[in-house]
Amino acid sequence: MKMFYRFNFIAKSSILTLICLFSLHCKPDYEEIEVVYLDQNGQKINAIYHNPFDETGTFSVTLKSPNGNSITLIQGMAASGVRYTDNKTLVWWTKGNEAFIMQPDRKGDWEITNRFIEIQHAENHR
Repeated sequence: MKMFYRFNFIAKSSILTLICLFSLHCKPDYEEIEVVYLDQNGQKINAIYHNPFDETGTFSVTLKSPNGNSITLIQGMAASGVRYTDNKTLVWWTKGNEAFIMQPDRKGDWEITNRFIEIQHAENHR
């Protein structure tokens, strides 16, 4: 009976050791950078940029408003700066330490609806 418990303990310990060793070699799929922006009315918005470590990932941003709402947008084409969009209702465009939101007007033309300036920047590797 003691032999069974000893074998069981060694087997479980070996599996746990392998899991721990494997997890040390795993790296996250994305680097996450959180930036806090402030608009002209003093409202903050948090932008968490998801930057993939390899070519298979997609660049994206998650915008979090003070009321708890969030939306994730994927990177799109831009002539200048970096543009993220859902291709329907919202564009988040950054250039330097500034950003703006664009939304379609009643005719379907994109217009700037809010402007922001960066106030805090923190890198978080996940």
